[in-house]
Amino acid sequence: MPSPPWLTDLSRAFRAHRQGREGWHIQVNRDRLRVTSAELPPRAGEPVSAARKRSVTLRTPPGPTTITAALAEACAIFDGCMAGTWSWPAPGDPAPEGVTDPAAPANLQRLISQLHDQQVGEAMTESTWRRTWAPYLAALVATASEAYGSPAPAMLAAYLRRWPPGTRARQMGHDRARALWRHAGWPWPPVIAAMRGNGKAAADPRGVRAFSDAEIATLRERVISSRLTPADLVAWDLLAVFGLRPVELQGLELRQDGGTLLAVVTRNKRSSKGSSGARTIPAVPPAGWPADCHQLLERWHTNGLPPSAQTRRSPGELLTQQLRRLHMPAELTAYGLRHAFAIRLAEVGLNYREAAQLMGHSPATHVATYGRRLALPDLMAKVGRLARERQG
Repeated sequence: MPSPPWLTDLSRAFRAHRQGREGWHIQVNRDRLRVTSAELPPRAGEPVSAARKRSVTLRTPPGPTTITAALAEACAIFDGCMAGTWSWPAPGDPAPEGVTDPAAPANLQRLISQLHDQQVGEAMTESTWRRTWAPYLAALVATASEAYGSPAPAMLAAYLRRWPPGTRARQMGHDRARALWRHAGWPWPPVIAAMRGNGKAAADPRGVRAFSDAEIATLRERVISSRLTPADLVAWDLLAVFGLRPVELQGLELRQDGGTLLAVVTRNKRSSKGSSGARTIPAVPPAGWPADCHQLLERWHTNGLPPSAQTRRSPGELLTQQLRRLHMPAELTAYGLRHAFAIRLAEVGLNYREAAQLMGHSPATHVATYGRRLALPDLMAKVGRLARERQG
């Protein structure tokens, strides 16, 4: 495995200080830095013998934020050995001035700022960072403050225990902290890897909760009889017919091509999992809908979309609140119509790659999200058939 850039820079600076003297190295051993050389003196009580390599562990933790302190400590060891004045530190000796604990809250906060600047704009948006990264990393800093002075593995264990074992939340917390450790160049404690949550195990065994066709019909009836506007009904129908993310209502174009109603998504989606660009989606309405999807194109031109769906940062939250006011089942969200669309694509005969392309995500994401729901009916039928054959 190649050395992280900060370790390469540290080794280069240490080599420059030695002015070409070979046989000295800075290495990472587990979660600590060490200086190795055959010119280190024997330890107390060690018999004087032929020169052999010895290693001294630095008090400075590894990572890009502590290069200056690590270089100063390594250079002091080298200079002392060359002068014949250096001796092995006693276990209780205080740490050199300026050396920081890697799990110290201030150190973690600096690393989080660096990680934010590295990720936001390249791998994710600012809103994704605030929603799916910042809360977990804030909990990490809070745990470090509560467990100040504890070894990093103990602090990380206390941090992960904030969430129940095997949950998606613990998995997210684990992965965010590990990303921070990777950014710093620190080795991840093996004991912590065993505490990682399991989002798949915590998921509903039935798969995603999608609207049924009957629930979509009930939703339309309740929207029509409520105080919501015809524009709100257009928004809900678009989600049902094209499987849109709620935010994709912004910048949406609707047109007719021959006898096919098409939605043109113009909004780009970017997150830590990847990105998706513009795409064109043919209408795949629920069973029993007329070919014109209840005159959806005409209603689109006449009523448009509600302003809130076009201006809010997260229109899905507003739409889900409408579901609650319409007394739809509590487990349904606006994304439930997108899930229903994915299942409908499988029912009309599309394979997972074709369905993923229409939905604007990768085939791997499609299988991970919908594979359990799509495979469950076939699995149950197969088990029933095998059980009957065995009994017969």
